[in-house]
Amino acid sequence: MKATAVSNGIPRREFLRISSVAALGVAVAAMSERSLFAAESSGIVPLMDIGYAPFLPLPGYSVPLAAASSILSPDPHFIGSGAKVSVVGAGRAASHKNAPGGIAVDALFPVSHRGPDDPSRYRFFSVAGRPDTDAISGQLSFVIQAPATSGISLLVRRMRPTSETSTATPPPIETESSPLTLSLGNVAGPKLNRGLYALAFREENGDSMTNWGRMALAPAESGGFIISGATFTYLLLNVDYADAGSDRRRASRH
Repeated sequence: MKATAVSNGIPRREFLRISSVAALGVAVAAMSERSLFAAESSGIVPLMDIGYAPFLPLPGYSVPLAAASSILSPDPHFIGSGAKVSVVGAGRAASHKNAPGGIAVDALFPVSHRGPDDPSRYRFFSVAGRPDTDAISGQLSFVIQAPATSGISLLVRRMRPTSETSTATPPPIETESSPLTLSLGNVAGPKLNRGLYALAFREENGDSMTNWGRMALAPAESGGFIISGATFTYLLLNVDYADAGSDRRRASRH
């Protein structure tokens, strides 16, 4: 049968073949660009949920937590300011105490000499089991850009019991990882605002948690902050403008 022609003069069969190849190329390119941020996992998904509190409590006070998804809109001031992210507390589930393996969290920095799918990675937090005690990273702060097209990008990784944690070089991205964006509205993720973000982690499939509304943020006796009554592994991140001074509001007393 004689092939019919389309308006550009290419035979229809050839046009369909070329179009299919072109579409495949676009799909492959799109997959490559988002491969780092894909939420797919062949095993455990380590990020269980994200809580939020608008400010930190003063000594003797507590602040109720809520789901970070309840934040209605992002704060555009971060676009020009950048963000100061501070680790202000962390804890490991009693059910995993001293157990091998753990959780690591990386900050993903956009850099001009690398593509958007290949950011610079900074591992700023980890909790890893040891036979005598759990090793939990100390409190630190860093400043990161918050691009208008995305926000602040993090990657939560489950460290398997056989994972090496002593090297300073971040290991290859594993399948058991969860991308997280504190979003300025153009990508999926909880909206970026000033305040405290609580990251709840899943080390094993049996890990679970109650509703955020039943938990509160409180000062820890040893410094920093804790989630009262938490039965899961967690990380507390305080996010502020990079150019902001000290700003604390009083919380309601117990």
